[in-house]
Amino acid sequence: MFDSKNANFIVWVLSAWLVLGETARGQEASATEQADEVLQLAEPVSGRTLPRAVFIDLPQPIIDDQDPVFPALDRNTAASMYAPSDQQEQTLLEYRDLVERTENAGGAWSPDLVEQLAAIGNVQQSQGDHLAALRSFDRAMHVSRVNAGLNTIDQIPIVQNIINSYSALAQWAEVDQYHSYLFYIQQRTYGPNDPRIIPALQQLGDWNMQAFGIGLGDTLGLRLSAAQLLFSAAARLVEFHYGRSDARYIPYLRNIVRSAYQVARNPQLISELGNSEFRGDRAVLAAMINERLPSQPAGFIAGEKALRSIISFRQEQEDVYALAESIAELADWYLLYAQRRAANELYLSAWQLLADEENSEALQQSLFGTVVAIPLIITEPRMVDRRALGKGPESLTEGYVDLSFTVTRNGSVRKVSVLSDENSQNIIQFGSVGRALRSFVFRPVLEDGVPVATEDNRFRIRYWY
Repeated sequence: MFDSKNANFIVWVLSAWLVLGETARGQEASATEQADEVLQLAEPVSGRTLPRAVFIDLPQPIIDDQDPVFPALDRNTAASMYAPSDQQEQTLLEYRDLVERTENAGGAWSPDLVEQLAAIGNVQQSQGDHLAALRSFDRAMHVSRVNAGLNTIDQIPIVQNIINSYSALAQWAEVDQYHSYLFYIQQRTYGPNDPRIIPALQQLGDWNMQAFGIGLGDTLGLRLSAAQLLFSAAARLVEFHYGRSDARYIPYLRNIVRSAYQVARNPQLISELGNSEFRGDRAVLAAMINERLPSQPAGFIAGEKALRSIISFRQEQEDVYALAESIAELADWYLLYAQRRAANELYLSAWQLLADEENSEALQQSLFGTVVAIPLIITEPRMVDRRALGKGPESLTEGYVDLSFTVTRNGSVRKVSVLSDENSQNIIQFGSVGRALRSFVFRPVLEDGVPVATEDNRFRIRYWY
């Protein structure tokens, strides 16, 4: 059961570390450890240029020789035309006939055409004929505007379908344009404080993170700033309208952490936001969503605050494991930024919290018995080669490699070796994956609440090239 004495100890630890300004980035590797950092992956000496990995996914542990399961990517593109079924072709003929009869009866701007044209677009979209679908949706939107006016809520499903087709065509500039227009309609209709705006905040925030990931545009810092403002507004409105027990509250806080992580990783992009033209863009968005505008997007501090909010919520519940897990995630956050003393204290407090549970050993092993790639807040493949700007992994070729490596007590990766069969076609990719792996930090294994180094950690990594 939940132990109030342990909870008070946790609160004390969190409060103590809140004011801790540990900025040292100690280099604890000895000369031997530094030598171990050199990957044992040789690259061919031939003059032939082989493709390198440009995206890698979160490493998945290989347990008992079972193949890890990776989430599927949506590869629906313009090239993936589905063979239309007889039923779909018949449906298109019926709708086209209906459109012709509607035009004859009510003219080219009859309001009945909106639903009919949108239905045709939906069938074309399901066939993979996105160019034709876009033409149908575009006409449906024009008819809607003529009859209902500009920027009306009736256009929302049509605009969403337009976004889906442009996404399938990988025409990201158009996707960006229509995401902005979709949010503009919703914001004008609902205002900044209506709970119906919450999904719109989330969707536009997700798009800005995706646009940042593919390197869309010249002001990527603005993408991160916008995402952080939108996620913060979504979490605030969920808490205000529905309370912290709402199922969306913690995922929205995790989104804040996700954006804060990228802000902290890209200080050069954030520094550009001091320019006057960027301040104006940020101020307009903040005013639209009724969110306070900081002088600059926050990295470490924003992530820390969101993770502490999750812990505060968990302390109100009866789920001790979920509370320990949230404390471990804050410890992970500290470990990412080399605040190791703070991380170790929090790992220990999470370990001790589980120690009083009936099945304490099983719970401790579940949370701390194996190394875990952090931050857990990364939900999309990480770009490791800027040549992929403007592309997503779904447009590239997929590959896999099994690696073995050591994780130090501070979460660093050492002694990387390849377990998969190497050949002249994959050795370059394996090498770039191995090097990219070193940018990850892992939650170390705990023994008696203390982080320890572990060897021969076996993981499979999916990559794209």
